[in-house]
Amino acid sequence: FLIPRPPRSTPKTHRRQRQMCIRDRLDLRADSPTFGQSFGAELSAENRRMMVVPKGFAHGFITLADDTEAFYFVDEFYAPELERGVRWDDPRFAISWPLAPVVLSDKDRGHRDFDPAWHLGS
Repeated sequence: FLIPRPPRSTPKTHRRQRQMCIRDRLDLRADSPTFGQSFGAELSAENRRMMVVPKGFAHGFITLADDTEAFYFVDEFYAPELERGVRWDDPRFAISWPLAPVVLSDKDRGHRDFDPAWHLGS
């Protein structure tokens, strides 16, 4: 899961152009009654669904087919120095993915378990 942090914690809209994936968002707003809860949905070219990821949410996805293509709409430029990440299988959140990832980027493999002081702190 990627966690964009202020001042670049932008809302995002995701849409799949080709093939399909499961997109998940995780509420990390400290004062939210749904803190730590996630919501996932299948996004595909066929079902034409989109998902909005509001500020304060982390987001992640797993592709279910080769050659998956996605569009992201954001309102800020990418700022990697302000980004944090949570492991896809962090036990604190126990997110149910349809399958384990076959390929993980070095960046995703290096994400740590959730620690509010590090992930959400300044």
